[in-house]
This record gives sequence, structure tokens and C-alpha cells, in this order.
Amino acid sequence: MTRLLQILFFTLLLGGCTVGIGPNVNPVPDVPDDDDSAVGDDDDATGDDDDSTVGDDDDATGDDDDATGDDDDATGDDDDSTVGDDDDSTDPAVPVRFVAMGDTGEGNADQVTVAGVVETVCAAQGCDFILLMGDNIYDEGAEDVNDSLWQSAFEVPYANITQQFYPVLGNHDGGFLGTGLDLFRGQVQVDYSAYSTKWNMPDRYYARSVENVDFFALDTSIAFFQSLPVYDTMTEDQGIWLNGQIAASTSLWKIAYGHHPYLSNGPHGNAGNYEGLPEWTPFGAAGTGIKDFLEDYVCGNVDFYLCGHDHSRQWLVDTCSGTELIVTGGGAKRTDIEGSNPVHWEDVDDDTEGFVWIEILGNTMTVEFWNKNGTLDYTDIRTK
Repeated sequence: MTRLLQILFFTLLLGGCTVGIGPNVNPVPDVPDDDDSAVGDDDDATGDDDDSTVGDDDDATGDDDDATGDDDDATGDDDDSTVGDDDDSTDPAVPVRFVAMGDTGEGNADQVTVAGVVETVCAAQGCDFILLMGDNIYDEGAEDVNDSLWQSAFEVPYANITQQFYPVLGNHDGGFLGTGLDLFRGQVQVDYSAYSTKWNMPDRYYARSVENVDFFALDTSIAFFQSLPVYDTMTEDQGIWLNGQIAASTSLWKIAYGHHPYLSNGPHGNAGNYEGLPEWTPFGAAGTGIKDFLEDYVCGNVDFYLCGHDHSRQWLVDTCSGTELIVTGGGAKRTDIEGSNPVHWEDVDDDTEGFVWIEILGNTMTVEFWNKNGTLDYTDIRTK
């Protein structure tokens, strides 16, 4: 409640002022690294376009094909500017394997321990990349790309993990007492993509295609404050963008991920009733903006929505219009399970940080919940 009072107090101070306008997020731009972090590049890890001439976009035949005649690179992903076009998304033979975890940016012993288990599981079972659910750097994000927090909260804990990271922003990444109101502070994490060999955040929200899966990385922090000037326009722009991306998608699987939950048994609770606040609480403090945004643009339009914010691991039984909900915010610290939403599984032990490992192979999706002790807590399968 103290944190919420801070949010309300400082938001009242802001009133109708503009806190700072973030980047133009329509369309999603390329980033200097070459690991498909943006939907606008067509590259593989070597930095060229997987053709016969480095730096151009075609091979000897003048088209965009590699030796197989399709548009994929050595990793089998499509990584182009529009999800669902000209890709190998119908190929059921190539698995997509990744880790999803959030609220990682503590730089503490538990973050390092979880990172070690991620490394072990990825070595044994395979991982193509890591998704971060936000709150990547506590308590108020990084001041700039040279901030020492980049080392303590990201580079050092994950030094032994070779996979690429694809983060989204959480409220603590946006400064201003950890509320997320500071748009410029959030932009620092976008900018850091040009300075790190494995941090890939091409914009505040972006899309990627990997084999038969489309990923939609969302900025839910701006949706939280959508009742305020600037944030309302940015939230609407994000929604229009997401509608267009989903409409263009031809992939079998669609996965969205952001920081804030729709349903959760952690202390933050369900959107529209965060912290137990009534939905009419001023300035969207109860998460009404999150609820509206997810119901308008995500629920029923993707197969899964992954998030963090609450520092636990949960797989909810209830969906939002058929979209399954997973909370995976235990990457560095734990908060209690307090709510009563029905679950397929949740970690009731308040000392079990961990993550989710997912494999998608054709029409089958396998989900595994791992804890910091290297124990597989729960697994289940979905098919389409």
C-alpha cells in the first residue's frame, strides 16, 4: 500500500504534464546487433543476410534465398520485418526452445543461482534464447548505458549464458520510485542494445518470428498509466500496432509477453484489483489500464501471455478469452502466494526462485517449471 500511495502522490503531482515522450514505436526499428531482436532485420548471427555476399540482401541469383531456397538462416528462424510473411513457419521439424523469467535485476545471490540452473538446463535440453519479463534492473532502472548496474544486474550474473536475451520493460525499469513513469529511463534499456553482445530490446515493444512461433514483446508499463496524457496515446498506438502484427501473423503459435499480470495469486493480484484496490481507484492504480489493454488486444488473440511482476511461478487455470496465463517472475527473489485463482500449478514455497523452460515442436508445446535448486517442479503439454 505504501508503494501505491507513492504512485498516487507523485501522479497527482504530475497531473496532466508530459513526463517525456518515448521513441516512435511504429514501426519497430532494427538494432545494431544481428540476432533477430527486431522484426525489421533478416539476419543471422554472422551479421550478413545468409547469402553469398556479406552486407547485401541477395545471393548470386539475385533473390533472398539461401541454399535451401527459402528465407531462413542457420538457426531456422525468419527474423524479418513482418511476422508471418515469407518464412518457414510451417516447418514442424525444427523445435523452438526458450527460457522465460522475470524480475531478475537484483544482482543478488539468488539471481546468480537461478542463472546457473538456466545454464545447466539449456546445456542439457537446448535453449535458443531467453525472454525477460521486465524489472530487469532494480530499483529504478539504469541512468544511462554506462551505468554500473548493467554489470551487476545483467552482464555478470549471465556471463556464462551464451544465448541472446529479449527483454521487456517493467515498472522498476522506468524510474520515478519504481513506478515506471520516467519514459526516458526506460529508453535507456532500448539504447543498451547497441552496447551489449546479448541484450536485444529494439524498442519499447516489438515482434519476432522464430520458426512456427510469433512473439509479441509488450510494454505494459505505459498501459498502466493510460489515463494520463502521453501514455494514453502511446497505449493506443501500441494496441494498433499489436492488432496489425497479429493480423499479419500466419504462424501456428502466438505468444505475447509483458511485465504486468492479468491474473495472479501473488501480492499484486489481478488486473483491475491490484493490491486489493477497487477498480475505480484514481489514475489506474488498481491496474485497470492493464486489464483494459490486455482484454482489448491480447486476450483471445494469442495462445499464451507470459508475465512477471509477482515474484513467483504460476500457471493459471482461468484464461482470458482462451489465452493461457503464466506468471514467471521468480528470477531473483520471491514474494508470497496469497490469491485464490485456480491453478494448474504454483510454487507455494516462498524460497524457490526459478524460471519456465518451453519447447515448441510442431503443434506440441511442452512447459517446464524449474527452481533454483535444479529441480523440475512441474511439466505439462499443450497441443494445437
